[in-house]
Amino acid sequence: MQGVLVPLMIWLLWIPEIPAEEPGLRRSPRVVGGHPSEVRNQPYMVNIRRRGNFECGGSLVTPHCVLTAAHCLKDGQPSDFVVRGGVTYLNDMRNARYVRNILLPSAYSRVTLEHDVALLQLQQPLQASIAQPISLAVRSPRPGSFVRVSGWGLTDDSSTSLPNQLHSVHVRVMPQQECRDLYRGYRNITNSMFCASVPGLKDACAADSGGPVVNSHGFLVGVVSWGRAHRCADKNSPGVYSDVGYLSDWIADNIHRYC
Repeated sequence: MQGVLVPLMIWLLWIPEIPAEEPGLRRSPRVVGGHPSEVRNQPYMVNIRRRGNFECGGSLVTPHCVLTAAHCLKDGQPSDFVVRGGVTYLNDMRNARYVRNILLPSAYSRVTLEHDVALLQLQQPLQASIAQPISLAVRSPRPGSFVRVSGWGLTDDSSTSLPNQLHSVHVRVMPQQECRDLYRGYRNITNSMFCASVPGLKDACAADSGGPVVNSHGFLVGVVSWGRAHRCADKNSPGVYSDVGYLSDWIADNIHRYC
């Protein structure tokens, strides 16, 4: 995350799937403590490739637009990226859509990762037979609630290669002040962020960045953003996510204008 987060495979605890309804500070998200999943259970899930290589996850929010993390697109041009929807495995090369435009919030900061979201406008839509958009939350997730994080990120800190199959993990949203205390002196937890994990068991990790965080009602509440480097699922290093509800005005305005 600034690391980019990747869903962790669930080792010790399994929770049923919810039905559909930069340098030293960098961390690549992964799903730690999670379980293999199928894109049919998350039809909004897409993978984003930069010049042919997997870069990040994303969420289809309209047939023409994908929401992801801004840090995933660092120094990139639209022609660098291809989005694929409707695929469970990274080696499935079907359903490619080229990117027409990259939309970033003016308040986004590469240093602080404030407002770490972006919209990719696609040249051609992803039809309903391939992928289905997810509805956006307009409120922040409630502390103590569980949310589902999905991606193709590393499944533990010792992994050196990405899993081919999509993974998901359920993590608990943490009180904001508790997360601020844990990250004090490392990076500020701002109002555009929230934290979630199951300490010592489950988290997002490297390569999960940009992926969806979905609540029990099937609404997109977050985007995988960052965490402390090499500390995925550590009890003192929860995953940090961009808060879709807090950023909903910017997201909704740009969807209306471009999507």
